[in-house]
Amino acid sequence: MSSRRFLFAAAFAGLLGLPGALPAQQPSARDSALARLHPGQQIRLTAAGSGRLRGRAGVASGDTLDLAQDDAVRRIPIPAIDTLWTRGRATTTGLVIGGVVGAVLGGMAAAVGASLCESDCSNDDTGTIIAGGAIGAVAVGGLGALIGAAIPKWSKRYP
Repeated sequence: MSSRRFLFAAAFAGLLGLPGALPAQQPSARDSALARLHPGQQIRLTAAGSGRLRGRAGVASGDTLDLAQDDAVRRIPIPAIDTLWTRGRATTTGLVIGGVVGAVLGGMAAAVGASLCESDCSNDDTGTIIAGGAIGAVAVGGLGALIGAAIPKWSKRYP
């Protein structure tokens, strides 16, 4: 065996012997969700032995999560947490729904307006319809975002 083949075989065998990342070394989905919590953020969780709890997130240290409820702070064992929800706003949902509705209504209004022309009626009203749709999407999408910002929404973070 040539020395080059021997070195290649030795290097390959050495790579096979390297330890990979063990499952215990990788953060779990629950740990990742808890790491993204902000102190004071409204959360809802279900924990074994405690049932469904709602309050404000505190510090997650060691194997417990502090949960502020009214004037008391409960320490919840992290391994006991079955589900985790965070409270936010429906701003993006309102923006998307408003944008789609506005685009359709704006495009339809522009099409109707273009069909009612009295002078210089060209057959190509595509640009007018697209512009009407874009204006409607921006206007009604903005209104939808404002309405969505007023609506609380729970988002599931774990599992």
